[in-house]
Amino acid sequence: MSGIVGVCTDKLVGAAHPIIYGTYALQHRGQVSIGVALLDYNQLFVRKGSGQINALFPDNISMNIPGDSGLGHVKYGEYLKYDIEQPIMPKEYKINGVNCLIALDGNILNKDFSLHKMVRALNASLQEGKEYLSKLQGAFSGIYLDPYKMIGFRDPVGLKPICAGKFNHGYMLASETCAIDSMGGELIRPLDNGEIVIVQNNEIEFHRYTEKVPKKKCIFELVYTSRPDSYFDGTSVYQARNRMGQILYEECPTEADIVMGAPDSGLIAAVGYAEASKIPYKDGIIKNRYVGRTFLTTDENERKTDIFIKLNPIKEVLKDKEIILVDDSIVKGSTTKRTIQMLKNAGCKKVHVRISSPILKHSCNLSMDTPDASELMAYNRDVEEIRKSINADSLYYISMEGLLKACGQDEFCDNCFTGNYPIEPYQEDLWV
Repeated sequence: MSGIVGVCTDKLVGAAHPIIYGTYALQHRGQVSIGVALLDYNQLFVRKGSGQINALFPDNISMNIPGDSGLGHVKYGEYLKYDIEQPIMPKEYKINGVNCLIALDGNILNKDFSLHKMVRALNASLQEGKEYLSKLQGAFSGIYLDPYKMIGFRDPVGLKPICAGKFNHGYMLASETCAIDSMGGELIRPLDNGEIVIVQNNEIEFHRYTEKVPKKKCIFELVYTSRPDSYFDGTSVYQARNRMGQILYEECPTEADIVMGAPDSGLIAAVGYAEASKIPYKDGIIKNRYVGRTFLTTDENERKTDIFIKLNPIKEVLKDKEIILVDDSIVKGSTTKRTIQMLKNAGCKKVHVRISSPILKHSCNLSMDTPDASELMAYNRDVEEIRKSINADSLYYISMEGLLKACGQDEFCDNCFTGNYPIEPYQEDLWV
Protein backbone atom coordinates (compact mmCIF):
# COMPACT_ATOMS: atom_id res chain seq x y z
CA MET A 1 0.00 0.00 0.00
CA SER A 2 1.37 3.37 -1.03
CA GLY A 3 0.41 6.91 -1.90
CA ILE A 4 1.77 8.59 -5.02
CA VAL A 5 1.54 12.12 -6.33
CA GLY A 6 2.94 13.89 -9.37
CA VAL A 7 2.93 17.52 -10.55
CA CYS A 8 3.88 18.96 -13.95
CA THR A 9 3.74 22.75 -14.25
CA ASP A 10 3.91 25.25 -17.11
CA LYS A 11 7.37 26.24 -15.75
CA LEU A 12 6.06 29.57 -14.47
CA VAL A 13 5.80 28.24 -10.90
CA GLY A 14 7.66 25.69 -8.80
CA ALA A 15 6.34 22.22 -8.12
CA ALA A 16 7.78 21.77 -4.60
CA HIS A 17 4.86 23.22 -2.66
CA PRO A 18 2.06 21.22 -4.32
CA ILE A 19 4.17 18.04 -4.26
CA ILE A 20 4.83 18.35 -0.54
CA TYR A 21 1.22 19.31 0.24
CA GLY A 22 -0.06 16.39 -1.82
CA THR A 23 2.30 13.99 -0.08
CA TYR A 24 1.11 15.29 3.31
CA ALA A 25 -2.45 14.54 2.22
CA LEU A 26 -1.51 10.91 1.48
CA GLN A 27 0.48 10.30 4.68
CA HIS A 28 -2.26 7.98 5.96
CA ARG A 29 -1.31 5.51 3.20
CA GLY A 30 2.17 4.86 4.61
CA GLN A 31 4.79 5.90 7.13
CA VAL A 32 7.56 3.36 6.57
CA SER A 33 9.24 5.39 3.84
CA ILE A 34 8.74 8.81 2.32
CA GLY A 35 10.30 10.41 -0.73
CA VAL A 36 10.12 13.50 -2.91
CA ALA A 37 11.98 14.09 -6.20
CA LEU A 38 11.92 17.28 -8.26
CA LEU A 39 13.17 18.03 -11.75
CA ASP A 40 14.54 21.48 -12.58
CA TYR A 41 14.98 21.23 -16.33
CA ASN A 42 17.31 18.21 -16.24
CA GLN A 43 18.70 18.77 -12.74
CA LEU A 44 17.49 16.39 -10.05
CA PHE A 45 16.66 17.04 -6.39
CA VAL A 46 15.82 13.98 -4.25
CA ARG A 47 15.07 13.64 -0.56
CA LYS A 48 14.07 10.34 1.08
CA GLY A 49 13.61 9.09 4.61
CA SER A 50 11.30 7.24 6.98
CA GLY A 51 8.29 8.28 9.00
CA GLN A 52 6.34 11.40 8.15
CA ILE A 53 7.08 14.07 5.58
CA ASN A 54 7.45 16.90 8.09
CA ALA A 55 10.70 15.24 9.16
CA LEU A 56 12.04 15.72 5.62
CA PHE A 57 10.65 19.20 5.06
CA PRO A 58 10.36 21.10 8.34
CA ASP A 59 9.05 24.67 8.36
CA ASN A 60 9.44 26.45 5.01
CA ILE A 61 12.39 24.53 3.62
CA SER A 62 10.43 23.80 0.42
CA MET A 63 10.46 27.52 -0.46
CA ASN A 64 13.96 27.28 -1.91
CA ILE A 65 13.72 23.93 -3.72
CA PRO A 66 13.90 24.36 -7.51
CA GLY A 67 11.92 22.28 -9.96
CA ASP A 68 8.90 22.68 -12.21
CA SER A 69 7.80 19.03 -11.97
CA GLY A 70 8.17 16.22 -9.47
CA LEU A 71 6.92 13.11 -7.71
CA GLY A 72 6.06 12.27 -4.11
CA HIS A 73 5.64 8.86 -2.48
CA VAL A 74 4.64 7.37 0.87
CA LYS A 75 4.87 3.65 1.56
CA TYR A 76 3.72 1.03 4.03
CA GLY A 77 5.41 -2.41 3.95
CA GLU A 78 7.72 -3.75 1.29
CA TYR A 79 7.44 -4.28 -2.43
CA LEU A 80 7.90 -7.80 -3.60
CA LYS A 81 10.29 -7.04 -6.41
CA TYR A 82 11.64 -3.52 -6.18
CA ASP A 83 13.17 -0.83 -4.03
CA ILE A 84 11.07 0.32 -1.07
CA GLU A 85 12.39 3.90 -1.13
CA GLN A 86 10.64 5.88 -3.84
CA PRO A 87 10.40 7.80 -6.14
CA ILE A 88 12.74 5.42 -7.92
CA MET A 89 15.56 6.34 -10.25
CA PRO A 90 16.37 3.05 -12.03
CA LYS A 91 20.03 2.06 -12.04
CA GLU A 92 20.54 3.62 -15.45
CA TYR A 93 17.99 6.35 -14.92
CA LYS A 94 19.38 8.69 -17.57
CA ILE A 95 17.83 7.68 -20.88
CA ASN A 96 18.70 9.62 -23.99
CA GLY A 97 20.51 12.06 -21.72
CA VAL A 98 17.54 12.93 -19.50
CA ASN A 99 16.68 12.05 -15.91
CA CYS A 100 13.73 9.67 -15.52
CA LEU A 101 11.71 8.98 -12.36
CA ILE A 102 8.92 6.60 -11.43
CA ALA A 103 6.68 6.04 -8.39
CA LEU A 104 4.51 2.95 -7.99
CA ASP A 105 1.66 1.85 -5.74
CA GLY A 106 0.96 -1.87 -5.58
CA ASN A 107 2.69 -5.00 -6.82
CA ILE A 108 3.50 -6.29 -10.30
CA LEU A 109 3.57 -10.07 -10.61
CA ASN A 110 5.48 -10.68 -13.83
CA LYS A 111 8.50 -12.83 -13.09
CA ASP A 112 10.83 -10.80 -15.28
CA PHE A 113 9.45 -7.39 -14.38
CA SER A 114 12.09 -4.69 -14.68
CA LEU A 115 11.79 -1.06 -13.70
CA HIS A 116 14.42 -0.17 -16.25
CA LYS A 117 12.37 -1.79 -19.04
CA MET A 118 9.26 0.02 -17.81
CA VAL A 119 11.03 3.39 -17.74
CA ARG A 120 12.51 2.83 -21.21
CA ALA A 121 9.13 1.94 -22.67
CA LEU A 122 7.36 4.94 -21.12
CA ASN A 123 10.20 7.23 -22.20
CA ALA A 124 10.15 5.99 -25.80
CA SER A 125 6.66 6.59 -27.18
CA LEU A 126 2.97 6.27 -26.37
CA GLN A 127 2.71 3.08 -28.41
CA GLU A 128 5.68 1.39 -26.71
CA GLY A 129 4.38 2.44 -23.31
CA LYS A 130 0.94 1.01 -24.02
CA GLU A 131 2.37 -2.26 -25.33
CA TYR A 132 4.57 -2.64 -22.26
CA LEU A 133 1.79 -1.91 -19.76
CA SER A 134 -0.57 -4.31 -21.53
CA LYS A 135 1.72 -7.22 -20.60
CA LEU A 136 1.80 -6.45 -16.86
CA GLN A 137 -0.19 -8.39 -14.30
CA GLY A 138 -0.96 -7.34 -10.75
CA ALA A 139 -2.52 -4.52 -8.77
CA PHE A 140 -0.74 -1.28 -9.56
CA SER A 141 -0.88 2.37 -10.41
CA GLY A 142 2.09 4.55 -11.19
CA ILE A 143 3.49 7.88 -12.32
CA TYR A 144 6.45 8.29 -14.69
CA LEU A 145 8.25 11.61 -15.07
CA ASP A 146 10.99 13.09 -17.26
CA PRO A 147 11.73 16.74 -18.17
CA TYR A 148 9.26 16.61 -21.07
CA LYS A 149 6.25 14.66 -19.87
CA MET A 150 4.39 13.02 -17.00
CA ILE A 151 2.54 9.72 -17.47
CA GLY A 152 0.06 8.06 -15.13
CA PHE A 153 -1.39 4.56 -15.45
CA ARG A 154 -3.81 2.18 -13.70
CA ASP A 155 -3.86 -1.61 -13.77
CA PRO A 156 -6.18 -3.43 -16.20
CA VAL A 157 -8.90 -4.24 -13.63
CA GLY A 158 -8.56 -1.03 -11.61
CA LEU A 159 -7.50 -2.52 -8.28
CA LYS A 160 -5.35 0.51 -7.42
CA PRO A 161 -6.67 4.08 -7.59
CA ILE A 162 -5.19 7.10 -9.34
CA CYS A 163 -6.84 10.34 -10.48
CA ALA A 164 -5.97 13.40 -12.54
CA GLY A 165 -6.45 17.05 -11.66
CA LYS A 166 -5.52 20.50 -12.88
CA PHE A 167 -4.61 23.88 -11.44
CA ASN A 168 -3.78 27.29 -12.87
CA HIS A 169 -0.23 26.36 -13.83
CA GLY A 170 -0.43 22.72 -14.85
CA TYR A 171 -1.62 19.24 -13.98
CA MET A 172 -1.37 16.76 -11.13
CA LEU A 173 -1.85 13.04 -10.57
CA ALA A 174 -2.50 11.40 -7.21
CA SER A 175 -3.72 8.24 -5.51
CA GLU A 176 -6.67 10.08 -3.94
CA THR A 177 -8.80 13.12 -4.65
CA CYS A 178 -7.95 14.58 -1.22
CA ALA A 179 -4.39 15.12 -2.47
CA ILE A 180 -5.69 17.00 -5.53
CA ASP A 181 -7.66 19.22 -3.14
CA SER A 182 -4.65 19.75 -0.87
CA MET A 183 -2.50 20.79 -3.83
CA GLY A 184 -5.03 23.47 -4.74
CA GLY A 185 -6.22 21.60 -7.80
CA GLU A 186 -9.53 20.68 -9.38
CA LEU A 187 -10.35 17.05 -10.10
CA ILE A 188 -10.59 16.15 -13.78
CA ARG A 189 -11.51 12.51 -13.25
CA PRO A 190 -10.13 9.20 -11.99
CA LEU A 191 -8.26 7.08 -14.50
CA ASP A 192 -10.28 4.16 -15.74
CA ASN A 193 -8.96 0.62 -15.42
CA GLY A 194 -6.45 -0.13 -18.17
CA GLU A 195 -5.98 3.56 -18.91
CA ILE A 196 -2.93 5.76 -19.37
CA VAL A 197 -2.79 9.56 -19.11
CA ILE A 198 -0.09 11.77 -20.62
CA VAL A 199 0.69 15.36 -19.62
CA GLN A 200 2.90 17.07 -22.18
CA ASN A 201 3.26 20.64 -23.48
CA ASN A 202 0.72 21.76 -20.85
CA GLU A 203 -1.94 19.48 -22.33
CA ILE A 204 -3.49 16.27 -21.03
CA GLU A 205 -4.65 13.20 -22.96
CA PHE A 206 -6.23 9.90 -21.86
CA HIS A 207 -5.71 6.63 -23.76
CA ARG A 208 -6.61 2.99 -23.24
CA TYR A 209 -3.74 0.50 -23.25
CA THR A 210 -5.86 -2.66 -22.91
CA GLU A 211 -9.28 -3.77 -24.00
CA LYS A 212 -12.03 -2.80 -21.57
CA VAL A 213 -12.71 -5.49 -18.95
CA PRO A 214 -14.98 -5.38 -15.87
CA LYS A 215 -13.54 -3.16 -13.15
CA LYS A 216 -12.69 -4.83 -9.81
CA LYS A 217 -11.49 -2.03 -7.55
CA CYS A 218 -10.26 -2.69 -4.01
CA ILE A 219 -13.18 -2.46 -1.59
CA PHE A 220 -10.80 -1.88 1.34
CA GLU A 221 -10.20 1.62 -0.04
CA LEU A 222 -13.76 2.46 1.07
CA VAL A 223 -13.57 0.43 4.28
CA TYR A 224 -10.25 1.77 5.60
CA THR A 225 -7.49 2.93 3.28
CA SER A 226 -8.77 6.14 1.68
CA ARG A 227 -9.14 9.38 3.59
CA PRO A 228 -12.83 10.08 4.32
CA ASP A 229 -12.84 13.35 2.35
CA SER A 230 -11.75 11.50 -0.81
CA TYR A 231 -13.92 10.19 -3.62
CA PHE A 232 -13.07 6.70 -4.85
CA ASP A 233 -14.09 6.43 -8.51
CA GLY A 234 -16.89 8.90 -7.85
CA THR A 235 -18.08 7.33 -4.58
CA SER A 236 -17.84 9.49 -1.46
CA VAL A 237 -15.72 7.61 1.09
CA TYR A 238 -17.50 9.47 3.90
CA GLN A 239 -20.97 8.57 2.69
CA ALA A 240 -20.02 4.92 2.16
CA ARG A 241 -18.65 4.58 5.70
CA ASN A 242 -21.60 6.41 7.21
CA ARG A 243 -23.93 4.03 5.39
CA MET A 244 -21.92 1.03 6.66
CA GLY A 245 -22.72 2.15 10.21
CA GLN A 246 -26.41 2.55 9.43
CA ILE A 247 -26.57 -0.91 7.88
CA LEU A 248 -24.73 -2.39 10.88
CA TYR A 249 -27.60 -1.25 13.08
CA GLU A 250 -30.23 -2.44 10.60
CA GLU A 251 -28.62 -5.91 10.54
CA CYS A 252 -27.98 -6.15 14.29
CA PRO A 253 -30.02 -3.72 16.45
CA THR A 254 -28.48 -3.45 19.91
CA GLU A 255 -29.45 -1.45 23.00
CA ALA A 256 -26.75 0.59 24.72
CA ASP A 257 -26.11 3.91 26.45
CA ILE A 258 -23.70 5.41 23.92
CA VAL A 259 -22.12 4.76 20.52
CA MET A 260 -18.47 5.53 19.91
CA GLY A 261 -15.97 4.89 17.15
CA ALA A 262 -12.47 3.46 17.34
CA PRO A 263 -10.28 6.45 16.38
CA ASP A 264 -9.99 7.32 13.62
CA SER A 265 -11.08 4.71 11.11
CA GLY A 266 -14.28 3.73 12.94
CA LEU A 267 -15.59 7.22 13.65
CA ILE A 268 -17.72 7.80 10.56
CA ALA A 269 -19.39 4.38 10.65
CA ALA A 270 -20.08 5.03 14.36
CA VAL A 271 -21.86 8.27 13.47
CA GLY A 272 -23.97 6.32 10.98
CA TYR A 273 -24.79 3.71 13.62
CA ALA A 274 -25.81 6.43 16.09
CA GLU A 275 -28.00 8.15 13.49
CA ALA A 276 -29.81 4.90 12.68
CA SER A 277 -30.17 3.70 16.28
CA LYS A 278 -30.91 7.10 17.90
CA ILE A 279 -28.38 6.17 20.58
CA PRO A 280 -26.21 9.18 21.52
CA TYR A 281 -22.80 9.38 19.89
CA LYS A 282 -19.96 10.24 22.27
CA ASP A 283 -16.21 10.65 22.00
CA GLY A 284 -15.10 8.15 24.59
CA ILE A 285 -11.46 8.04 23.54
CA ILE A 286 -9.06 10.87 22.82
CA LYS A 287 -6.44 10.19 20.18
CA ASN A 288 -2.94 11.60 20.25
CA ARG A 289 -2.78 13.18 16.78
CA TYR A 290 1.00 12.87 16.67
CA VAL A 291 0.91 9.05 16.50
CA GLY A 292 0.16 7.44 13.13
CA ARG A 293 -1.99 4.48 12.21
CA THR A 294 -1.08 1.39 14.25
CA PHE A 295 -2.06 -0.79 11.29
CA LEU A 296 0.89 0.80 9.50
CA THR A 297 3.33 -0.25 12.22
CA THR A 298 5.02 -3.40 10.99
CA ASP A 299 6.56 -4.40 14.33
CA GLU A 300 4.08 -6.14 16.65
CA ASN A 301 5.87 -5.00 19.82
CA GLU A 302 5.58 -1.40 18.60
CA ARG A 303 1.88 -1.95 17.94
CA LYS A 304 1.37 -3.13 21.52
CA THR A 305 3.08 -0.02 22.87
CA ASP A 306 1.53 2.41 20.39
CA ILE A 307 -2.03 1.78 21.56
CA PHE A 308 -1.29 3.23 25.00
CA ILE A 309 0.56 6.23 23.56
CA LYS A 310 -2.08 6.76 20.88
CA LEU A 311 -5.36 6.45 22.79
CA ASN A 312 -6.64 7.58 26.18
CA PRO A 313 -10.19 7.01 27.51
CA ILE A 314 -12.46 9.72 28.96
CA LYS A 315 -13.60 8.09 32.18
CA GLU A 316 -16.44 10.56 32.80
CA VAL A 317 -18.04 9.54 29.50
CA LEU A 318 -17.50 5.80 29.93
CA LYS A 319 -18.06 5.01 33.60
CA ASP A 320 -21.01 2.66 34.25
CA LYS A 321 -22.02 2.80 30.57
CA GLU A 322 -22.91 0.05 28.13
CA ILE A 323 -21.33 1.04 24.83
CA ILE A 324 -21.34 0.20 21.14
CA LEU A 325 -17.77 0.34 19.82
CA VAL A 326 -17.67 0.61 16.00
CA ASP A 327 -14.50 -0.15 14.06
CA ASP A 328 -13.73 -0.72 10.39
CA SER A 329 -12.05 -4.14 10.68
CA ILE A 330 -10.16 -6.56 12.90
CA VAL A 331 -6.81 -7.56 11.39
CA LYS A 332 -4.50 -9.10 13.98
CA GLY A 333 -6.80 -8.06 16.80
CA SER A 334 -4.15 -6.66 19.13
CA THR A 335 -5.36 -3.06 18.87
CA THR A 336 -9.02 -4.07 19.26
CA LYS A 337 -8.31 -6.22 22.30
CA ARG A 338 -6.35 -3.50 24.06
CA THR A 339 -8.95 -0.87 23.23
CA ILE A 340 -11.69 -2.98 24.80
CA GLN A 341 -9.56 -3.57 27.89
CA MET A 342 -8.87 0.16 28.10
CA LEU A 343 -12.60 0.91 27.99
CA LYS A 344 -13.42 -1.64 30.66
CA ASN A 345 -10.62 -0.34 32.88
CA ALA A 346 -12.22 3.08 32.50
CA GLY A 347 -15.48 1.74 33.97
CA CYS A 348 -17.59 0.50 31.04
CA LYS A 349 -20.14 -2.11 32.03
CA LYS A 350 -20.26 -3.77 28.61
CA VAL A 351 -18.55 -3.28 25.25
CA HIS A 352 -20.47 -4.41 22.15
CA VAL A 353 -18.16 -4.43 19.13
CA ARG A 354 -19.60 -3.75 15.67
CA ILE A 355 -17.35 -4.08 12.60
CA SER A 356 -18.21 -2.23 9.39
CA SER A 357 -16.65 -4.89 7.14
CA PRO A 358 -17.04 -8.70 6.95
CA ILE A 359 -14.59 -11.04 8.66
CA LEU A 360 -11.10 -10.44 7.27
CA LYS A 361 -9.91 -13.99 6.60
CA HIS A 362 -7.40 -13.73 3.78
CA SER A 363 -4.04 -12.05 3.32
CA CYS A 364 -3.45 -9.58 0.50
CA ASN A 365 -0.08 -8.50 -0.84
CA LEU A 366 -1.37 -6.82 -3.97
CA SER A 367 -3.75 -3.97 -3.12
CA MET A 368 -2.99 -4.10 0.61
CA ASP A 369 -0.05 -5.26 2.72
CA THR A 370 -1.79 -7.44 5.30
CA PRO A 371 -0.09 -10.13 7.39
CA ASP A 372 0.01 -13.77 6.37
CA ALA A 373 -3.36 -15.47 6.82
CA SER A 374 -2.07 -17.46 9.82
CA GLU A 375 -1.42 -14.17 11.65
CA LEU A 376 -4.94 -12.82 11.19
CA MET A 377 -7.35 -12.87 14.12
CA ALA A 378 -9.94 -14.70 12.00
CA TYR A 379 -7.55 -17.54 11.09
CA ASN A 380 -9.25 -20.79 12.14
CA ARG A 381 -11.65 -18.83 14.39
CA ASP A 382 -15.38 -18.20 14.13
CA VAL A 383 -17.11 -15.05 15.37
CA GLU A 384 -17.68 -16.41 18.88
CA GLU A 385 -14.05 -17.43 19.23
CA ILE A 386 -12.96 -13.98 18.07
CA ARG A 387 -15.34 -12.35 20.55
CA LYS A 388 -13.83 -14.33 23.41
CA SER A 389 -10.29 -13.58 22.26
CA ILE A 390 -10.83 -9.80 22.23
CA ASN A 391 -12.99 -9.92 25.40
CA ALA A 392 -16.00 -8.18 23.84
CA ASP A 393 -19.45 -8.69 25.33
CA SER A 394 -20.87 -9.15 21.85
CA LEU A 395 -19.45 -9.00 18.32
CA TYR A 396 -21.07 -8.53 14.93
CA TYR A 397 -19.59 -8.03 11.46
CA ILE A 398 -21.54 -6.41 8.63
CA SER A 399 -22.62 -8.87 5.94
CA MET A 400 -21.00 -8.87 2.52
CA GLU A 401 -24.36 -7.88 1.06
CA GLY A 402 -24.60 -5.00 3.52
CA LEU A 403 -21.11 -3.77 2.69
CA LEU A 404 -21.81 -3.83 -1.05
CA LYS A 405 -25.06 -1.96 -0.46
CA ALA A 406 -23.19 0.72 1.48
CA CYS A 407 -20.58 1.03 -1.27
CA GLY A 408 -23.08 1.40 -4.08
CA GLN A 409 -23.30 -2.15 -5.47
CA ASP A 410 -20.30 -1.51 -7.71
CA GLU A 411 -17.83 -4.15 -8.88
CA PHE A 412 -15.10 -4.74 -6.28
CA CYS A 413 -12.24 -7.04 -5.40
CA ASP A 414 -13.23 -8.61 -2.08
CA ASN A 415 -10.33 -11.05 -1.77
CA CYS A 416 -9.60 -10.14 1.86
CA PHE A 417 -13.10 -11.36 2.78
CA THR A 418 -13.72 -14.13 0.24
CA GLY A 419 -10.30 -15.27 -1.00
CA ASN A 420 -11.22 -14.53 -4.63
CA TYR A 421 -8.72 -12.46 -6.61
CA PRO A 422 -10.08 -10.94 -9.84
CA ILE A 423 -6.85 -11.64 -11.74
CA GLU A 424 -5.33 -14.89 -12.89
CA PRO A 425 -1.94 -16.07 -11.61
CA TYR A 426 1.02 -14.91 -13.65
CA GLN A 427 1.45 -16.78 -16.94
CA GLU A 428 5.03 -16.78 -18.19
CA ASP A 429 4.12 -16.89 -21.87
CA LEU A 430 2.45 -13.47 -21.61
CA TRP A 431 5.78 -11.79 -20.95
CA VAL A 432 8.10 -10.62 -23.70
